Amino acid sequence: KPYQVCHTDVSQVRLANQTWAYLSVITDEASKEVLACQVSPHPNSDLITSTVDELIRNLPDHACPLIHSDQGWQYQLPFYTQRLANHHFVQSMSRKGHCLDNAPVESFFHILKTELLDGLPLFEDITAFQMMV
Repeated sequence: KPYQVCHTDVSQVRLANQTWAYLSVITDEASKEVLACQVSPHPNSDLITSTVDELIRNLPDHACPLIHSDQGWQYQLPFYTQRLANHHFVQSMSRKGHCLDNAPVESFFHILKTELLDGLPLFEDITAFQMMV
């Protein structure tokens, strides 16, 4: 059912000006919908915080999904785990060495990069990339 299990991760996209854009998303496992999406020039705690904030704004009342991620450093930060707990979200992480545990969001990034971006730096800078997202 929608809003019960979500997946999150961060990926990078090379821009034409030789910099990187970092894309943080949260997807719904049931509907495959992107529930939250944020872009930043840095893969930092502000990026994942703003993604969770967007999710909170977009969820229906009383939804308390399981939020699944890999074991990335950003998902192990105490303020992140506390933020999820404060909203009654259940945190889940992939087992070490089992990247397929987070396959739904990895699949999203694969499709984005192969079908939309096709390996080419289509966006001049982060502002242009943010406009697409």
